[in-house]
Amino acid sequence: MPESAVALAKKLQNKEVSSKEIVQELIPRLEEKDREINAYVTILSEQALKKAEEIDSRRAKGEELGPWAGLPIGVKDLLCTEGVR
Repeated sequence: MPESAVALAKKLQNKEVSSKEIVQELIPRLEEKDREINAYVTILSEQALKKAEEIDSRRAKGEELGPWAGLPIGVKDLLCTEGVR
């Protein structure tokens, strides 16, 4: 799935792929690459999958979501991580 965020967002909006499918494919790739480069302090795989399922459910109900809803992101550990570690 080496596609751009824009291409993946379009596929999500067109229901060609689910957020959960994207996350399930990206997590193993992220973990493998991180073993080489050690870029992440914490990878929240379970939370990412739960959030992906939530977004997929909202999309299935016809809820209008933003263009990036359902795409996984990385967050610098200096921001927005209180209570994670």
